[in-house]
Amino acid sequence: MSKFIDKLKNVSKGYVRPMGFNAVASVPQPKMLLAAELGLEDLTDKEAFGGADVVIVSVGKASAKKLKETADMLGDTIWGVALGDKAADAEKMAKAGADFVVFSPDAEVSPLTALEKTGKIIMLENNLTDFMIRAADCLSVGAVIVDNQPDALALSWRKIMLYQRFADILSKPFLVRVSSNITLSELQSLWALGIDGVLISGSTGLKELRTLIDGAEWAVKRKRGHMSAIVPSLKMPASESVAPEEPEEPDEDD
Repeated sequence: MSKFIDKLKNVSKGYVRPMGFNAVASVPQPKMLLAAELGLEDLTDKEAFGGADVVIVSVGKASAKKLKETADMLGDTIWGVALGDKAADAEKMAKAGADFVVFSPDAEVSPLTALEKTGKIIMLENNLTDFMIRAADCLSVGAVIVDNQPDALALSWRKIMLYQRFADILSKPFLVRVSSNITLSELQSLWALGIDGVLISGSTGLKELRTLIDGAEWAVKRKRGHMSAIVPSLKMPASESVAPEEPEEPDEDD
């Protein structure tokens, strides 16, 4: 089972107060998870990913030796790989120690369904229709990442509305890609929608963002998922059904 998927699920469920007379232990209040996407060339030392809860590695055509070196450097840090639509290397990445794989909707199905212990995360564009978001929620994946165009990472009201759609429809944990200079109030706005984590590209601003998240108060998130359309029912309840009218008897004088 994927450690990162487990973390996301725990955050998504929210805080649960221990019950019983002997429940004195305090459960940490959930807070937003921080993921960083880095290329192999960026992983020069541990400082590159310090502060991230999880690292997503863009591996390209990495050799088995290079993957082994990457896994050794990351140590106890949870890490996965970004496959894009190239799912053929999924098994190789799993054998190298990847906790999960991230892929696009255009990735081939077979190599991914063969993974049993490795987590699967699908990356979706933020302009999908409601139907496609619902379809993604039914897939056998552990979580969703909502992606943005690299030149449009600033948080806008339009983007908040788009994320609101995902939060209302998805029941799976999900993250969104943001700029590393995102503010605390913006992070808390995303958290209030029900978003479980954020993903930044590169290591710039990673430590500052870690400090920001750790020092903040994280209120209880809104419940989300399984939004259904409101449509009028054409079927009348049995108790209120209208009995067929009986034909009127002819008047005796007629």
